[in-house]
Amino acid sequence: MKKSRLVLALTLLAAGSLWGCAGNKPATGGSRSDVIDREAIMGAAAMNLFEVVSRLRPQWLNVRTTQSFNLATEIVVYQNDMYLGGPDALKQIGPELAYEIRWLDGVRAASMLPGITSGRHVVGAIIVSTRPPGGS
Repeated sequence: MKKSRLVLALTLLAAGSLWGCAGNKPATGGSRSDVIDREAIMGAAAMNLFEVVSRLRPQWLNVRTTQSFNLATEIVVYQNDMYLGGPDALKQIGPELAYEIRWLDGVRAASMLPGITSGRHVVGAIIVSTRPPGGS
């Protein structure tokens, strides 16, 4: 009896682990929900990065924007550590230039991108890298 309970417990534990891992993967665009890699960018067959993000991670663009403490909430876009503006800035960047696109939630964005919260409530940041990490 004890052996069958142990087998049942181990089976349920293994099934739960597999189910939990499967839920973390997006349907397209790579294995992480906060990154779109170069292969996925090029595979999106898009004219610009706004289209890439719209197809592969539309939730990045659909963050609810309301007023927060009299500040408009917004999503910001950075390319190689340079502020570009809001999501429409992605329309000016061709997919062939991007190495990786990364999403940061508002808290991570505020801690990693100094000064972005000045006069605004940032709910997220889309970071475009045109070179591999450590590249110049």
